[in-house]
Amino acid sequence: MSSTGVGYVAAVALAAIFAIAAVAKLRNLSATERDFVGLGLPRASFFARFIPLAELSIVALLLIVPPAAAIAALVSLAFFTTFLIGRLRAGVRAPCACFGSSRAQPISVRDVVRNLLLMGLAVVSLATDRPTKISVLDAVVVLAVLLIAGGALHLAGRVRSQ
Repeated sequence: MSSTGVGYVAAVALAAIFAIAAVAKLRNLSATERDFVGLGLPRASFFARFIPLAELSIVALLLIVPPAAAIAALVSLAFFTTFLIGRLRAGVRAPCACFGSSRAQPISVRDVVRNLLLMGLAVVSLATDRPTKISVLDAVVVLAVLLIAGGALHLAGRVRSQ
């Protein structure tokens, strides 16, 4: 196991998550725009198109130049998280549209926690300076952490909805 290997696995995992989010938004632009309007995002039509393209740019960079993309991911996630916190404080209960319109649940603290975990993944991505060969152990370590964090978020959502 190496820090650069773990860093690159984290970058690839983050790229996959950003890709899923971008494609989900692009698959149904009208729903993404509607959800952005519900969140109170100004110029929702523009952002419904711009945000997924920015996410796809981060995906490509994470695979090619992980540290630069990790910083871009941190900045975008910090913006999204700050926006979500502001909407929560304003009492907005619209769906997140974080992963397109596939999720109809209103925004919650769980979305903020998810973004903080993704920011942690971006920080781990800073451990590599370029695409690198990864070992099975590198992949297992990162995937285990992702599964545990994802499972905890899922359980938190189930407990909250009961």
